Amino acid sequence: MKSKGKFIVIDGIGACGKDTQVEFLEKYLSENNLDFLVTREHTRDTPTGVLIEKIIKKEEAQIDPEALQLLFISDRRNHFKKVIEPALEKGKLVVSNRYYPVNVAFSTQEWRDKFLKINQMVVDRPDLVIVIDVPAEVAIERMTKRGDPDIFDKLEIMERNREGYVWYAKNSGDKCVFVDGTGSKEEVFKNIIDALKRSKILL
Repeated sequence: MKSKGKFIVIDGIGACGKDTQVEFLEKYLSENNLDFLVTREHTRDTPTGVLIEKIIKKEEAQIDPEALQLLFISDRRNHFKKVIEPALEKGKLVVSNRYYPVNVAFSTQEWRDKFLKINQMVVDRPDLVIVIDVPAEVAIERMTKRGDPDIFDKLEIMERNREGYVWYAKNSGDKCVFVDGTGSKEEVFKNIIDALKRSKILL
């Protein structure tokens, strides 16, 4: 019987470089012949995930902010049970581009503790969360060049969300590492690999 796999999360505010670093990590794991699964949240192939995408891209009527966060939790529970948990039970290393830290960080201060508790009730904790940390001003500059903003991609919201990740790290009880995302893509990736090795997730 295989031992349970490890579960790592790459998280951070919009335009922090998550997608690029997850791609780098996927290539690294493949080249090292590791048994892994790369996934992302919110989902884009379930009814709840599709609705979330339309709301945050302003293609659907806006809803109460806390109701939106509860939609994220619903999507996450289904994603965990259908995708993440089965892969972990097969002994795979699971890499998720975002998980519940974003739910906590993107909430208002008065809701963070509530959403943290709900998430930790309905899904398992990751073995390691890596937050790619960049100043909100840097993220906005990157977002402007990239295009395709969503409802969270405003300077004051990004500043609040960045602070929210600090709150999460201090209050969640999860193992969390912050990686400076302002260097080159290669420098950031080296620091991520170093963090994974220090945590004994990679040898």
